[in-house]
Amino acid sequence: MATALKLASGRQEPILSYIDVVLANLATTVAKSLIEVPAGAVITKGGVTVTEVFNSTTSDVAEFGDAADPNRYLTTIDLQSLGVTALVPTGYVYTAPTKIDVVWTSGGGVPTTGKFRLWVLYYVTGREDFTQG
Repeated sequence: MATALKLASGRQEPILSYIDVVLANLATTVAKSLIEVPAGAVITKGGVTVTEVFNSTTSDVAEFGDAADPNRYLTTIDLQSLGVTALVPTGYVYTAPTKIDVVWTSGGGVPTTGKFRLWVLYYVTGREDFTQG
């Protein structure tokens, strides 16, 4: 026999967080924390928008994730091309406050340009901003 299911009346708005990053904020192959999400956060969408190309000698690539999985959301993005690359949300639920990181890898030389914006959209499990009456 099936038990009755009570519909949840709690609702929350999606949360958007973004940060603009320039070349001077980064060091090659060093993880840099960009956005912190709270415990219970589930990233549902996100992206990286390259607004000024990076100009290392041969390549500029980056991966996005967290300390536990450095490429959880994006394995490789070419920072030498303008455009938008979507993150690949996994439905992973953070059990503690966590920072979303980037690891940039320079292809050599002395780069002088580069800018991108990282943005993430997420909800927090168990949170209610308002109720639907």
